[in-house]
Amino acid sequence: MLLLTSTLWVVAYDKTQGKMAFFDPSRAQDFLFISGTKMRGLAKNKESPPDGFMCPGGWKVLVDYYDSLTLTGNNRLQEKVPV
Repeated sequence: MLLLTSTLWVVAYDKTQGKMAFFDPSRAQDFLFISGTKMRGLAKNKESPPDGFMCPGGWKVLVDYYDSLTLTGNNRLQEKVPV
């Protein structure tokens, strides 16, 4: 019988290195977990993530996308329709 095990590596923003890195529980205070919800909120508000979190070109794509959306009467986002 063959037993395979796998290790789950968690990645988070390492504030001491200024980049994404594998989470080290012994230095938990040095890491910042940025959820997808937090990322979308930053992009919608045209705020920048921490340096080294994401390449600037990729971040600009997200910001431009959320900037292209408009709110409808019920506060739901709707994409602008090109004319």
